Amino acid sequence: MPSDRMHRILIVTGILLLLPLVPACQRTMVEQTMLERHPSELDDFAFWDALAEEPVVSNDDALHALILMQDGRDPSADFEARAALAGQKGWLEGTTRPLQPNESASVGLLSVAGCRILDIRGGLTMQLFGDSPRYCTRELNSMGILPGLTPNEAMTGLEFITFIDSLEERDRLQRAWQRQDQSNTTTAGDTQ
Repeated sequence: MPSDRMHRILIVTGILLLLPLVPACQRTMVEQTMLERHPSELDDFAFWDALAEEPVVSNDDALHALILMQDGRDPSADFEARAALAGQKGWLEGTTRPLQPNESASVGLLSVAGCRILDIRGGLTMQLFGDSPRYCTRELNSMGILPGLTPNEAMTGLEFITFIDSLEERDRLQRAWQRQDQSNTTTAGDTQ
């Protein structure tokens, strides 16, 4: 049946030729970020409350929240300063294009930030290839921090707040384990 084989080859070739014409997946855009809608009106508590009601979390709001979570305050005056700070912290690893402030934050971007914040080294693949949105998302999925989400998805405000809560809970747990390890080390040293 050479004609069937030739027919399949032509179909695959046609698909491959048309593939570059298919538009790339675009992120959801919000009209204004919460920080744009309420400049200097939001204190930290009001920010978190308003964020929980957002249908989609923007890059600007997500980076602001992550910086608040890790540092306690966000010294950034605008999105460009927040993105620069996120870059210094290594949160933008694997990001292939410039972030837009009004673009929805991807789970992959948030996963890289989460792994960096918690100092998660991951499995062999992460150790060999470094932090990437795909492998950081897989790692956080396996830890139960991001159950069932994929790197290209966006989060609602409530999902994002739950993600932040999970990161904070895991951070408290890791610090408790470190204190216990230090306590065991000093106790073992005392008995010798």
